[in-house]
Amino acid sequence: MKKTIDLLNKAVEMGFDREQALADIDASLDAELEERHPLMDEEISESLYNNILEGFRADKEMNA
Repeated sequence: MKKTIDLLNKAVEMGFDREQALADIDASLDAELEERHPLMDEEISESLYNNILEGFRADKEMNA
């Protein structure tokens, strides 16, 4: 399991705006999870973490 806050921090390290990255992550997780937890406490599966992170990578490549 991976922490959602770590995913957010990774997206920010990649150069994404923190607020926009948070909104994008929230939208992805809302679509995937029935129950959400506070950002600092929320854990997601490694595959979901990697899928969302890959989306950020693809977006960065398309906008490079």
